[in-house]
Amino acid sequence: MEISLTDNKQLLRVDSASEMEIEQLNISLNRRVDNWRFHPLVKKGLWDGYISYIKDDKWIPSGLWREVMSVCKDYKYELKINGITELFDRSIKHDEFTEWALDFFDGSKIVPRDYQIEAAFNILKFRKCLSELATSAGKTLISFLTVTYMLEKKKAERILFIVPNVSLVVQASEDFLDYNWQNRASIKVQQIYSGQKIRPGRNVVIGTYQSLVKKDKAYFDQFDAVIIDETHKAKSTSIKTILQKCTNAKYRSGLSGTIPKEGTLDRLTLMAYTGPVITEVSANFLQNEGYIANCHVKVIKMDYAPQSTKDAFREMSQNRYESKDVFKFEQNYIINSPGRLNFITSVISRIKRNSLVLFHRIEHGRKIYEKLRQESDKTVYYVDGGIDSSIREEFKKKMEAGEEIVIVASYGTFSTGISIKKIHNIFFTESFKSEVIIRQSIGRGLRQHSSKDSVSIIDFVDDLSSPDWDNYLMRHSKARQKIYEEQKFKYDIKNVTFEGDI
Repeated sequence: MEISLTDNKQLLRVDSASEMEIEQLNISLNRRVDNWRFHPLVKKGLWDGYISYIKDDKWIPSGLWREVMSVCKDYKYELKINGITELFDRSIKHDEFTEWALDFFDGSKIVPRDYQIEAAFNILKFRKCLSELATSAGKTLISFLTVTYMLEKKKAERILFIVPNVSLVVQASEDFLDYNWQNRASIKVQQIYSGQKIRPGRNVVIGTYQSLVKKDKAYFDQFDAVIIDETHKAKSTSIKTILQKCTNAKYRSGLSGTIPKEGTLDRLTLMAYTGPVITEVSANFLQNEGYIANCHVKVIKMDYAPQSTKDAFREMSQNRYESKDVFKFEQNYIINSPGRLNFITSVISRIKRNSLVLFHRIEHGRKIYEKLRQESDKTVYYVDGGIDSSIREEFKKKMEAGEEIVIVASYGTFSTGISIKKIHNIFFTESFKSEVIIRQSIGRGLRQHSSKDSVSIIDFVDDLSSPDWDNYLMRHSKARQKIYEEQKFKYDIKNVTFEGDI
């Protein structure tokens, strides 16, 4: 098989390959969308649910070069990729970059860690790549090192730094200012979000996906590099739209604490438009090195539903309803259980120090908030997507300054990118199984603070199961426990029984 990197570095072109080789590439670079069975076109027999990343048996996104190599290695195909070295910067040397990074911060209180220097070096060397960096690994410092070196040594004129929300625009801008020891770097930041004025002469643009995706291609022609923070939060269409416009960007890098798992469509999509995963820094590594707090997961399995209710759920699952409908019935049941609400809020009230209480549905979150506000001695705040970002920032500051603060927040607003060091407890009050949500949510509590050496994760589980059948909420719980094991988080299970209607 012979493949060539196109002149614009965006695509790999298959120049020659056997029919069998093309077929295997097609199989390996195809993925089904989530919940494909329920898609209207699939139900009508008009689509098989697959998205392919090889077009017309010829064109492959250049970010998938490692995937192509892997396919050929697995099936023992001979492979030649013309121009592949143009995706790498062979001029940068690890020792020289390390010396530069340490010299930059010489005399400062900031000392870049070895893995942070390594991660920044990889971004510069591989030009197109992904970095999986657990919460508190220092993604912004790594980005700062990368940006500063590009501007100083690689003659980059403008760099685009993309984040998922306004809070992170402000936070990243402030961090860049703090890291710029004695103003050694010639960095001038332009913030891009609703209402911000465009300032001339700015060489680093930090903006949200939402604001940037609306801009035309001519705007993106100015950027020599693009860095995507919290990559997992970006929708596939947003990444594709923005990156397709960044035709002059020699560097494309994505950073996240939770890169989607191998074999998934989301992972393939991220790699297609950025590049392969080059750097991986796990939470377990950071904990072992003493860089972040330890965590202990306490799974509380609640048995409160009458047997007749459990039997009804099993019957619905086995005989009459689709799984998504049964799951929705289970969700409605748990949030309308007075006994469950009483139990959960009493546990939250009893556990000392600052707590973050996470929920999915607003109806559920409001009930927990109102119950805690009425009956708890703690100070309680509520956050969902409708709460202004300035108010969220104020709540964060109150928690950092307080001792018995509870923030009841939706996963969408407080599971990613929010930096609050003084969190002592995190409560999961609704069922889910997303690894991204789990790891990102736990990550909110892992930041070091003088008031703690560990964070408690309290995971409420609803046992609505019957003999030989697990309800969907229980299945989600088992998926979470598997993730705890994979991430080497300590956990134990406590069984409690009470009446659900009290």
